Amino acid sequence: MKKTILTSLLCWMIGTNLNAQYNWCVSHNGKVRLHKVSEQPAKNQLTLSESDLKKSGYFQIKFNRSDTSMHRTILVDDASGSGIGSWEEVKRSWRISNKELAKLFEERSQLKFYYTEIPRDVNKAMLVRVRPVHLCTLNRK
Repeated sequence: MKKTILTSLLCWMIGTNLNAQYNWCVSHNGKVRLHKVSEQPAKNQLTLSESDLKKSGYFQIKFNRSDTSMHRTILVDDASGSGIGSWEEVKRSWRISNKELAKLFEERSQLKFYYTEIPRDVNKAMLVRVRPVHLCTLNRK
């Protein structure tokens, strides 16, 4: 009886972990715009108007987990693929004010946000291949 319960519990835990997907939420001015987002660049599009950027507020990305053994960095590129900014040591939540976002949009119509994670342990970090993961794309209307 105990073995059956233990086996069932173990199978359930393994199934739950396999189906768990790392995701995040994107909000602007306190309103959730993309919920439970995963890496799908075609779907992770958000359009902001000039009036949205002039309001006082912020653009925020909340990760569903905060792993203290990883070093997370957020990167932003424009449509041409040239890096225009990065923020290091991002924990569970990251935000940028509309004023700073408007500066990033100067002479650009699109911003692409990515993140990377590297283990804090130097020996492990040397073995890991780092690939930027697409968070979302912001388009200016």
